[in-house]
Amino acid sequence: MGTTKSAKLYQFKALQYNSLAVPTTKSSYFRSVRSAEKSENNSVAFCFELPDQGSDELWSRFASMSKIAVRLDPETSNKTFLTTHGAIQSLCKLQKLIELLPGYRQLCSKGSLIDLNTTCCPIWSLPNFITSIAGKSSCEQLTTADIDLVKHLYTTCWDSFLTGSLKLSCWDESAPSRWLCPDVPSVCFTHPHLLLLLAITGAPKTSLLVLPIWRSIGLQMWHLAALDRPTVLSELTKNLTPSLRIEAIELGEYGELSARYVAWDSVWVVLGAATLAILLSIMTRGSFIIVLATFLALGWSLLIGYGLYSLLLLRHHDAAFPLLNMMALVLILGLGADDILLFYQVWVSVHGRELSNVDSTSSEHSRMAATLIHAVPSVCLTSFSTLGGLLMSLSSSIVAVKRFALYSSLTVLCHIVYVLVVMPTLLYLLVPPHRKCCSSFRLPLRLPLVNFIVKIRFIFPIILSSVIIIPSLLLFYAGWLSFPYGSMQPAFYRPNHPSEVYRLYGGEFSWAESTLRRHRSLVTLHAVWGAVPKDPRNPWTWAPQDDENILLQPLWSKDFSLADPRSIEWLSNFCSMFKKLPRILTPPSVSLRKSYLEEDTLLLSLQNSGCVFGSGVFSFQDFEKANSFCAHDRMLCLVAFAEASSNPTGLRFSLDSGEIVGLVISFTANISLSNTTFSDLHKFGQEVETWFSELLLTAPPGLKSGFLVSPEFTAFETYEDVLRFLPISVGFSIALAALLVFLSTMSLALSLTALMSVISSLLLSCLLLVILGGWNLGIVEALILSLSAGLAVDPCIHLAFAMMKLKSGGSSWKVRSSEALQMVGCAVTGAALSTALAGSAVLPSQLKCYQQMGLFLLILMNSALLLCGVGFVGSAACLPDRFMPKCWNRSPRQRQE
Repeated sequence: MGTTKSAKLYQFKALQYNSLAVPTTKSSYFRSVRSAEKSENNSVAFCFELPDQGSDELWSRFASMSKIAVRLDPETSNKTFLTTHGAIQSLCKLQKLIELLPGYRQLCSKGSLIDLNTTCCPIWSLPNFITSIAGKSSCEQLTTADIDLVKHLYTTCWDSFLTGSLKLSCWDESAPSRWLCPDVPSVCFTHPHLLLLLAITGAPKTSLLVLPIWRSIGLQMWHLAALDRPTVLSELTKNLTPSLRIEAIELGEYGELSARYVAWDSVWVVLGAATLAILLSIMTRGSFIIVLATFLALGWSLLIGYGLYSLLLLRHHDAAFPLLNMMALVLILGLGADDILLFYQVWVSVHGRELSNVDSTSSEHSRMAATLIHAVPSVCLTSFSTLGGLLMSLSSSIVAVKRFALYSSLTVLCHIVYVLVVMPTLLYLLVPPHRKCCSSFRLPLRLPLVNFIVKIRFIFPIILSSVIIIPSLLLFYAGWLSFPYGSMQPAFYRPNHPSEVYRLYGGEFSWAESTLRRHRSLVTLHAVWGAVPKDPRNPWTWAPQDDENILLQPLWSKDFSLADPRSIEWLSNFCSMFKKLPRILTPPSVSLRKSYLEEDTLLLSLQNSGCVFGSGVFSFQDFEKANSFCAHDRMLCLVAFAEASSNPTGLRFSLDSGEIVGLVISFTANISLSNTTFSDLHKFGQEVETWFSELLLTAPPGLKSGFLVSPEFTAFETYEDVLRFLPISVGFSIALAALLVFLSTMSLALSLTALMSVISSLLLSCLLLVILGGWNLGIVEALILSLSAGLAVDPCIHLAFAMMKLKSGGSSWKVRSSEALQMVGCAVTGAALSTALAGSAVLPSQLKCYQQMGLFLLILMNSALLLCGVGFVGSAACLPDRFMPKCWNRSPRQRQE
């Protein structure tokens, strides 16, 4: 939203909604089709053939119905359902069990639109179509001979079906089938339902069941039958021989289940909270106060952040809290303990250093002052680094990304306020300073482990350099990190979820689904005149239902006019040149007829494409020559042409005055979003935009204000937005991280070391996410990666600040690195582990955004601990002592002076 393409699409829709195309009449003549000779016992009556439900739009019916994909047992080798003994019978039993599921009879389409007590419509399935072809009444009556017959028909007729030679018109009553379709083997004319059987056939070991349940109400079936539970699916296929497996389900609109899983996945968030509580107890040796303070911080941050978010946005719309915002729950769960652990660690560390002053009346005040001097700047710097990545996401044009960035930023700010206000008081009053922190962790860090890290310090610069070079080559040069291929719909669920499997691989389960996806995802191009591309919507107040409930308001172009005689000539030249562009699809001119699931009928849906101002039959030029009044009144001629034309002309007329207010010329490109790549689509879009812009330079004044719009390109713009804001966001976060280290330490050498550590941590994390998580550059992935630099730099800031604040370190990097690791190493380790464990707890979530955020936190925090913690300290210990800032060796009073 707020981009040039979104503005063009908005005005294109507004022009259509606020103008009128002259009504056209279409032929309704259809040839009748000979019915196959039916057996007296045949009672399989599909609803699309019933008198009160007869429909010629089987493609629309197929697309609107729910579907279940079933796979044959892998042990059957290369056999298919038709060649495996007992497979059809197993499939028949399975569909009978599906019909007995809770809610099926209430939701299914009935055999009569009047009597709702009638039976459900038959399932479109391999057993039912075999039953119809064989003339039986039920798939339970099928014999081996029936299956062998259909197997022979399948083998013989498949090629004729793919070429389009075998079609429903072969059964026209006008002539014998062998005359109408001479290239088709005569055995293929056994029954018209053979066409549907072939259409729902896909991969060899899969079979598709098309349920008589409209997808618009399919969500209720998920709830009633609990089909998303593996135990329910296993129970359906239990005791079937050969065994079957339900692999994919399309039931309801994609994404509707997300609200259901938000509640379900809260269990894993609670588990993450419990894991965090256990870890905090270990790190603080059972300090109940610290554990309680941490969870109070989580609740405070989320609730107050939501309150501020509601005050800013939800007072405008009730639907302004997208699902993506729920990732903030996982984020704050992982980050909630970091700052609190740091405060606690510094508090007990300061006590250890000032133990000799325990009897002094001012010792408590001096310890708290020392704690605040060290902890407050460190906490603020790490929080600002996290906020940097979030605030940069506000530059995105994706509404959900903007709102996630706003809500997460408010949550982090509330967390900072809580920590700075509550923790000093809490530590001073309720936490005894003599409590020792995580002795089981601290001794190894203080003695052998710290000494070992400092001893092998020279290996860490080599490790950091290698980690930067190798992942960079793999991710960018080898192309491991790329945009997703095929469907551009962001994934809501885990890859093995039945709904997600059908979204990704549904085209493999049937020829009909593959063909439907390929044609319905063809790129359409609209040249629009009459409106000014401007998007009046506000991304902070817009809700998805606004586009349906609120009338779109076009911004009319005052320059548009077709009165100039040069306009028609220019449009004629424009149409001729447009048709010659590469990949522009010209639909065949085929007369309407009855059909089943045939590819020609999908191509007929492209009849609205084309240009009537070019050369050809029924063009405006022909109409103009045939009517003498056109020479005197061009505008009246255009109106008369629109009324007389049997095809849409693209002219748009005012709802009030009836005058021509716009023009839309549409074309379809032979490039489908279902099987294209980001680079191909990006290249094609740039070529067309450049061509149209150059052509507009030659247009007459009344047509110079036109623009080119494509709904598919506008949806594709989300990925272009990712390509634009992700490098800026990550680069800004990395630069901010290095700057914060420099401002906190005033050491250029240390800030460059931190920069190197952060970059290596990010690249290693990204490589592991691609390898282990199969990540591509989707919207959610890009948003998560934009936070990576701000989170990874936290150990660097804590350790660098500790180096600067040490009084006994002298001018040696080696000594300061060792003592800094002893002082805050426990807090840094605990913070990283708490964040990583909180992320690992939500890995089993059904919602993919939860799972992705959890995997990201798990991998990033471990790599940050190793590279930005241990690697940073080891590399800092290698620095020459002459790079030590002189101000570090002064006393605190000297620094102030």
